[in-house]
Amino acid sequence: MSRIEDHSIFGNYNQTENRVTAALLQIMKIGGTGFIENLMNQIDDNLDFPKSEIKIVTQEKEKSNVYDGLLDCNFVFRVIIESKIESGKINKKQLEGILENAVNSTDYVLFITPENSKPSILENRERPIYWTNWKMINDLLKENNTNQEPLNFLINEFEKYLEFLKLLNVVSPECRVQIAAGSYGEPIALKYGFYACQNYRTIKESKYLAFYNNRGIHTLFEILEEPINDCDLSKLEDSNVKQYLSDHEPNYSSRDKRQFYRLNLIDDKLKIEHSGMNNKGKKTAFTMGVFRYTTIDKLQKAKTTEEL
Repeated sequence: MSRIEDHSIFGNYNQTENRVTAALLQIMKIGGTGFIENLMNQIDDNLDFPKSEIKIVTQEKEKSNVYDGLLDCNFVFRVIIESKIESGKINKKQLEGILENAVNSTDYVLFITPENSKPSILENRERPIYWTNWKMINDLLKENNTNQEPLNFLINEFEKYLEFLKLLNVVSPECRVQIAAGSYGEPIALKYGFYACQNYRTIKESKYLAFYNNRGIHTLFEILEEPINDCDLSKLEDSNVKQYLSDHEPNYSSRDKRQFYRLNLIDDKLKIEHSGMNNKGKKTAFTMGVFRYTTIDKLQKAKTTEEL
């Protein structure tokens, strides 16, 4: 057994694949149990972790298999992590060996690969195999970043490493669409031309903002200026913002700073439906309280959120 706390951020390995996995596990270790729980539940909400200490090991050997990573919680559950940095490289024999060892109902298998969709070899199994890609891992790490050191530093360095290895689909900000939960924000954006959310939310530079609301995406806005943090809405010389405060927040306090976007409506007739379900057949929201991202060309062609 090789405890992750005995390794540096990029591990002590010659193989790049092992270094990437070791770096991710080290970030999990430093983030702590709550951080890991949030991360795994966002990968799939069927990964329902107990709130107790999670042991993390790398390059764990069991019978004839060596796992890239293992999350273990006092035999209450285990998550076996296998990672690939090249597409189409999942070994069928290795996969079958892992599944032979993951015999308990509390054993989960998670694959991380570069593909944009779940590899077919992982589909239609007797027991579910969970999957995500490096881009989603990176997005979730940033969304769960507490901006506390050293976690903040490690997440930023990890992103640079993934970019160096070309494991992220780097999108120009001119083509990027930021998607926000919009049950409250969308009506305000349509009427008053702005969006104001929680201060210092982690974001990627984007030209466009769309809202997920009523189980779909119906509106698209252009972001006119770089979003502002620490924004006191009462100090803005903007008649629309003043009218909004009068209409909706007459008791607004200047201590309530927000992240602020000026918007221009581009399209309010989008019909992108969401029918996503988890493995239990329960519908799940597209945003789940965090920002999602896509590209403008995908958004303009899509009929469902699965196409984004």
